[in-house]
Amino acid sequence: MRQQSRRERLEHIGAVLVVGSGKGGVGKSTVSVNLAISLAKLGVRVGLLDGDAYGPSIPMMVGVRKRADARSEAILPLAERRDLAAEKKIQPLLRYGVKLMSVGFFIGEEQAVAPLPDALGMLMRQLLFSVNWGELDYLIIDLPPGTSEPQATLCREFELSGAVLVTTPQDIARIDTAKAVTMFQRMSVPILGVVQNMAGLLCPHCGQMVEIFPASPEPRAQLDDLPLLGRIPLDPAAVTNGDKGYPIVVSLADSPVAMVFSDISAQIVQRMALLHHAQDADSEREQAPDREEDSHEREA
Repeated sequence: MRQQSRRERLEHIGAVLVVGSGKGGVGKSTVSVNLAISLAKLGVRVGLLDGDAYGPSIPMMVGVRKRADARSEAILPLAERRDLAAEKKIQPLLRYGVKLMSVGFFIGEEQAVAPLPDALGMLMRQLLFSVNWGELDYLIIDLPPGTSEPQATLCREFELSGAVLVTTPQDIARIDTAKAVTMFQRMSVPILGVVQNMAGLLCPHCGQMVEIFPASPEPRAQLDDLPLLGRIPLDPAAVTNGDKGYPIVVSLADSPVAMVFSDISAQIVQRMALLHHAQDADSEREQAPDREEDSHEREA
């Protein structure tokens, strides 16, 4: 974790968590939105940054619809200005107790943004530093699929507190998610655990999970050795309500799916507390020889 200590730390933000996957279509953004709102319900200050410039989906999920001519040029009014006063920075949108920012807030929902891959990391820096996040306990970054940019820039340049990985039961998704695990581990980013989305259907009579996708028979040590934070069942309401801007933890707060998100958020808070405690203990051990040396010098 010493490598992390040399990276840049965002002011006034207690922890930066990334939600990632190796593959698209696993419901990562849905998990990010509902997780952020569930954390806010616990009384912590939460921000959510949509890190997918190519396909920002968080605006629709929180009820922000912006239409524009799909043929017109999409312009992002951003510049990395750390010296700006808070009131002159871009103000995040507040929905369901969460501060939100997305490229999708600046463009029409059918407009395409096509930055070069190398520019994605720069775009993330701009969104991180040019937005008035204020005081946050957690900033969650919903990453695009894969292991390229902006993941590489974020892992290399910023102190990331932890990663949550989203997958589905199918082996093709697990293989790609295992690649993301390898990337985070190589970059010394702590992995808090795995969320299995679309895990099955809940029986309306007994409440048991009915497996509808074939579970992977192949062991994946990178995934199987990590904590399983939760298995989220399929619920059509999660899609229909989400498309209308009402995440399921808001629209159906007492549903089984919402309860799973509530449990996952509580686990993340607990794991982050344990991680911070372990990091503080490591720091104490590293500083102990220096204090002992200073003591000997004073005695001499």
